[in-house]
Amino acid sequence: MTDASTASASTPAIVPGRLRNFVEMTIQTRQAQRLVQGRRAVDGKPSIIGLYRYGAMVRTIWAGAARDDPYADWYLLKVEQALTESKDEIATLKQTIEANMARGPAMKVGLAHSLEPANIELTFSNPYGYMGAWLLADMDELVLAALTARHVGLMNRDESERMLGEAGRAIRRAFATAQGYRATAVKREDMRQGTRRAERARQAMGELPQAVLDGDLRPEHAPAIEGVQPSHNTAGHSVASYDDATTDEVTDTDATTDEHGDDDES
Repeated sequence: MTDASTASASTPAIVPGRLRNFVEMTIQTRQAQRLVQGRRAVDGKPSIIGLYRYGAMVRTIWAGAARDDPYADWYLLKVEQALTESKDEIATLKQTIEANMARGPAMKVGLAHSLEPANIELTFSNPYGYMGAWLLADMDELVLAALTARHVGLMNRDESERMLGEAGRAIRRAFATAQGYRATAVKREDMRQGTRRAERARQAMGELPQAVLDGDLRPEHAPAIEGVQPSHNTAGHSVASYDDATTDEVTDTDATTDEHGDDDES
């Protein structure tokens, strides 16, 4: 044996460790900052699901989808659609403001900005947490545009408040879509066999569209199912045509969610 081969045999293998990314979100407006933290129900005021709690809820749903829970897939599909609809709504509002600000060619208006923005490190363990953060970042930019337009006289207070109210409701509606999921440990095989676990899940969360139950319809960013080879052409479809198959949903969140919702995995 040569010296080179001897050295190679005695040298331990170099194995890369876990990958880790860094994502930091900059928040410039108080309106967006309030939707990061959310609000607990207090003094008769209803709770508001903020980004942290939303992230905790989709973490639970994501874990269920990876374990072949068809209800988790169904909720991720609904979250995807709600995020897309809210993103489009906020983009339309922002385009309206930008059109007003561009109508005077002799005037160049720069957007307001915070002198002390808040920087928030995001450590979600799945794409859906980050998708919620992107949506909130869109709203932050909308607030800056609306406040700027109001300040320079291109929009009155009532109009700007109406737009900001619509944007805030769009965010809250999207985040609230993650409510109602119950981590029951049910799997598609349970549903096919009609086990007690399947019956409990059905009673808690209603009936499922057949395409979701069969695994033919999965979310666009669905996790791989543990122990199952990934299939093709089963993700990225709209849930609108399947809504009639669902019943009323419970509104309790899973007990594993917490108010801050920080994830330590990526």
